[in-house]
Amino acid sequence: MQETLKQHYDLVVFGAGPGGLSAAIVAARRGLRVALVERSAMVAGTVNVGLCLHGFQDDHGNRVVGGVSWELIQRCIDEGGSTGPTHLQNAHMYSTTPVDMAVLQKCALDMLEEAGVECWFHTLATEPIVEGRRLASVKAWSNSGEIEFIARSFVDATGHADIAFRAGVPVRSGRFGDGAMQPMTLGLSMAPVDITRMMEAIGEGFGMAVKPGMDAEDYVWFALNFTPWREQVEKIGIRLGDKGTCWGNSIYPKIVNLNAVKIIGMNGADARELSRAEVASRRIAVEFAKFMRENIPGFEEAYITRTSPYIGIRETRHIDGVYTLSDEDAIEGHIPDDSIALCGYPIDIHDPIDGAARFQRVGGGRFGISFKSLVPTTLDNLLVSGRGISASDQAFGSVRVMGTCLAIGEACGYAAAMSKDTNANIGEMDGVVVRSALEDAGVMMV
Repeated sequence: MQETLKQHYDLVVFGAGPGGLSAAIVAARRGLRVALVERSAMVAGTVNVGLCLHGFQDDHGNRVVGGVSWELIQRCIDEGGSTGPTHLQNAHMYSTTPVDMAVLQKCALDMLEEAGVECWFHTLATEPIVEGRRLASVKAWSNSGEIEFIARSFVDATGHADIAFRAGVPVRSGRFGDGAMQPMTLGLSMAPVDITRMMEAIGEGFGMAVKPGMDAEDYVWFALNFTPWREQVEKIGIRLGDKGTCWGNSIYPKIVNLNAVKIIGMNGADARELSRAEVASRRIAVEFAKFMRENIPGFEEAYITRTSPYIGIRETRHIDGVYTLSDEDAIEGHIPDDSIALCGYPIDIHDPIDGAARFQRVGGGRFGISFKSLVPTTLDNLLVSGRGISASDQAFGSVRVMGTCLAIGEACGYAAAMSKDTNANIGEMDGVVVRSALEDAGVMMV
């Protein structure tokens, strides 16, 4: 039998989405030996669905995310792959940040390599080894055999809180009460599209900016109203809720990314249900593209150029954290002393039953994410980053977006470095001290 390959690090981050890659970059830049373990072949996670990054600005247009997260966007702008934060009109949020997913991947990989992070792609974490209140190691499987990652600190940025869950951390799935989860959505890209004609026909809210290769502003984000075709699109499986709305974006001329193919009533943390969702969504995507071509002005010659490599998952598990972000935290705009990130995105909940998206502004335009909401109740050397943190239904509706997840991940990286400097467990760090370091470095924009 092949021997298990043992790998030793200061920090191991599981999941290379927004909540993981920022943690890995920060910790490595601060001198830690860092591994980033990813089950797929790519970084950036949900970015690859074809979405914009929400959460860089609050409800008043003030930027709330800095540090390497903001540096990543700046690099994308320099590479011609982003317009930066773009103000929106007649929308549920103040702004969004359109990106080319391939350019963002390239820039993120550059930053990881420059920092010295060791990336392990095609590597699936399988078995956490727990000793008392510490995670001693995590076993994983790759094409080259079993690997055991041994470290003083770990970050679970899997989105599903996979590591925490397998290590015995109490979790809840879905919303309080019935466990129902927000729908999953497959993204698709279509071209060539006359975007102006599309907006004249079905456009509502929008954001405009100068796209790469253009001299004048064009639509980069849009809300589309399909109410006149509700019955027709529901027959092919498109569930757009009571207002018949879906959203999309466009970073390049004549190419649109559509966030329309929702799958309702399935659990993204259950392999069978996730597989069924992948199958159903790809069938629906082809039918939806045909519908667009036959019915919507501007799509007469448009075909699918890309479907996302995997379906986008909004919600699965939430850890039982030392503190749970509450509805009041979001609605009233609380910023506790140990806030390690600011969320400026509104409460955005896609109903698990009918798929309708419902929005609510957050108090003061922003609220703080307590360090203790990242800390599992049963382990001292593990932090959870991204959408798996401890949060109520309303608060989760805000913090789950990618810009905010980048900020949470960055805080994890700082905490890991500071825990090594002080020889303390990462989960026992003082969140007030972590916040101070983030503010001093211009990461958390107060």
